[in-house]
Amino acid sequence: MKLLETLSTDAEYSAQTYFEAAKSADFWSRIIVFFPALISAVAGMVTAFYSVKVGGPISAISGAVAATASFIGSGKQAGFYRDSARKYTNLRHAVRLEISMGGTKTETEMEEVTRTLFERRQSIVSADEPVPNRFFNRASKRIRAGVTSYNQNDGA
Repeated sequence: MKLLETLSTDAEYSAQTYFEAAKSADFWSRIIVFFPALISAVAGMVTAFYSVKVGGPISAISGAVAATASFIGSGKQAGFYRDSARKYTNLRHAVRLEISMGGTKTETEMEEVTRTLFERRQSIVSADEPVPNRFFNRASKRIRAGVTSYNQNDGA
């Protein structure tokens, strides 16, 4: 049971870490496309209305940056992180189910279940893209604040 508790905690922290990374990657991917496109539009309008020569090259370069970021799929990383987070969340739920049903299984059955769940975790880890530590730190703070708790006070 102790190993399953450890696995549950690991899955909880991993899932939240990857959710935090996905939020950040999604934000930055939007910024990489939006701001160059906005600069391009403003520079184009300045050039058109005021005949400022420097506006044309700025508009062209900014437009190219926005188009390139959009084309290469700057938001793909967020999707990969979100997928990993969901896999860890599913693993956590499976582990919690086995912990709650642990009293009905023999020691041999529990050992087999534990090994299977650890193998499942290993397959998730082997396919993951590593995330910076700052996301783990952010996730840890949110978990300590109760973001993953089922016993949150919802104000009712």
